[in-house]
Amino acid sequence: MPLPRTPPDSRLQSRFRGCLLGGAVGDALGAPVEFLDLEEIVRAYGEHGIRDYAPAYGKLGAITDDTQMTLFTAEAMLSAHLAAALRSHEPDFFRSAADSYARWLMTQENSRLLTSADPKASWLLQQKKLFSRRAPGTTCLSALQASRGRVTRATNDSKGCGGVMRMAPVGMYFAHFLSGERHRDHLYSYIFATASDLAAITHGHPSGSLSAGAFALMVSLILGGAPLTEAIHAAKDELRKHPSYKETLAAIEKAESLAKSRPRERGALRELGKGFVAEEALAMGIYCALSARDFEDAIILAVNHGGDSDSTGSITGNLLGAANGIEVIPARWLAPVELRPTIEALADDLAAFPDWRLRSQADAEERAFYAGRYPVG
Repeated sequence: MPLPRTPPDSRLQSRFRGCLLGGAVGDALGAPVEFLDLEEIVRAYGEHGIRDYAPAYGKLGAITDDTQMTLFTAEAMLSAHLAAALRSHEPDFFRSAADSYARWLMTQENSRLLTSADPKASWLLQQKKLFSRRAPGTTCLSALQASRGRVTRATNDSKGCGGVMRMAPVGMYFAHFLSGERHRDHLYSYIFATASDLAAITHGHPSGSLSAGAFALMVSLILGGAPLTEAIHAAKDELRKHPSYKETLAAIEKAESLAKSRPRERGALRELGKGFVAEEALAMGIYCALSARDFEDAIILAVNHGGDSDSTGSITGNLLGAANGIEVIPARWLAPVELRPTIEALADDLAAFPDWRLRSQADAEERAFYAGRYPVG
C-alpha cells in the first residue's frame, strides 16, 4: 500500500478537503481586508467589495494565522491518535494540542527550520511557508508564550475568535465515529468538550471555548451527513448543557433568525457584530452559510464587512466545504491558495487515519512513516 494512505471513498475525500481548503480560501480572500472597515473596502474594491484575491503578505492567496493554527490543530488530533495507538491508551488531545500550538509559536518567533533529528521537529515544521507572521492574535501569542508548552489552560478572560476559528479539525477527526445511534449523546458531548478544551489553551472566557465546541460539533455532524440546520440544532442542544452558554446561544439564534428574515444582507451581517470575538465570528459564519446562494456567494458576503474578515470567511468556508465538497470552491480561488498541497495532505490524513496500520510488525514501514509526520512526544 503506497504511503501516505488516501481515503478509498472519493466523496469522503472531497468533503474533508473541501472543509480545510474551504476555510483556507475564505481566510485568503479576507486577508487583504481584515483591518479595513466596509467603507474602505468599497473604496478599494468597488460597490460589491472584494471578490477575488488581492495581494496580502506579498502574494495572492496568502493564508493567515487562522489557517496556520488550523493546520497545527489537525497535527494535534492526529498526533494524539498515533500516540494512543502505539501505546495502547486513550488519546490525550489536550496535551497534544499544547505541544502543537507550542510548535506554531516557534514559527512566529523565529525563522529557523528544524531538522528532522530535532526532538521538537514535525512534518509541519518542515513547511518553510509556515515560518511567517500573518497578523497572529495577541491573545494566542501571549497565552502560548506564558505557558511555553506546559499543559495548562489560559488564565486570561479573552473570548477572541482565535479559539473558534481553528477548530474544524476536531470535528473532522470525530466525524468517523458518528455512525449508529448508540452512545450518540455521549459522543456529541465528547466532541464539544474536546474542542472547548483546546480553545481554552489560549482563551479563558467561557464564550471563547463554548463557541469552539459548538463549531467543532457542527463540522463533525455535517461531515457525517447532517444538513447544516440539523447540525446547528444539535450544537445548540449540547451548548445548553454548559454553564455560561446564553451569550453564545443568543448569537447563534440571532444568526438563524436573520438568515430566514433578511438573507444575504450586509446590514444584517453587521447586526451580528464584527467577528473579533468568538460567538460573533461563529454567528456570522453561520449566517453566511445559511443564507447565501452558493459557496462563492457565501464567502464574498462573509469577508465584506468592517471586522475580522479572514476569520468569518474561514468559518463559513469550513462549514460549506464540509457540506458540499471541494468541487464547490471556485477554481480561481483554489488554484493559487497558499500551502494547498500541505492542506490537502492533512485533510486526507484526517479522512484516512482509521485505516492506518500501526501495531503489527508487518506494519513497521507505515508506523515509521506516520511517526515521522506526527510527533508523539
